[in-house]
Amino acid sequence: MTNNTRKILTYSGAILIALVAIYGVYRLSVRQFIAKTPFRRRSIRIAKEEFDVWGQGKRKESESKMYPEIKKYWESIGWNENQWDVSTAWSSAFISYVMKKARADEDDFKFASRHSTYITNAIANKKQNKKGFKGYKLNEKKVELGDLVCYARQGGVGYDTTGTYNSHCDLVVAIDGDNAIGIGGNVSNSVSETKIPLDDNGFAKEGNRRFVVIKTK
Repeated sequence: MTNNTRKILTYSGAILIALVAIYGVYRLSVRQFIAKTPFRRRSIRIAKEEFDVWGQGKRKESESKMYPEIKKYWESIGWNENQWDVSTAWSSAFISYVMKKARADEDDFKFASRHSTYITNAIANKKQNKKGFKGYKLNEKKVELGDLVCYARQGGVGYDTTGTYNSHCDLVVAIDGDNAIGIGGNVSNSVSETKIPLDDNGFAKEGNRRFVVIKTK
């Protein structure tokens, strides 16, 4: 093998390594910044708009000017002002509002006053391979933009729990290094961001009673 041939092979190898590295960065950037479907992009945009309406978590539900915002969340599930007051937890109504405005329908998502209603439905869809959003165990699917990541707000709740229970879900709007960034309602009495820790492979870590990732459409 001549010296020129060795140099060509060396340069070719270096170029190939560089291209692989660039492609890896490109894939990571796409995963971090671009949701893969129009529905997911709409839901992320809507959640971010609501986050801004609430002063990125600075405005609180006790402020009278925020009352119309909470009202529209409840109206998205068909509730009127006689069915709730300011002390009623509205985090599920917030997620329902985002999903409905992003153009989900009842076949996709169960609009409800409690997160457990649509969580258990999504898990059943996955187990039975039915139409609609599907809920997966944390180690089954990597977290992506537009996912709902959910956790229990009481003990004794897990992936196979059915019925009504206290829980919460955030919509993933960004992936920043070792964390997914979720937006949720009624968090610190506002619409706020929450960090969801990820492992090296992009799966949501266990902890904080976290137990399901819901894949939307």
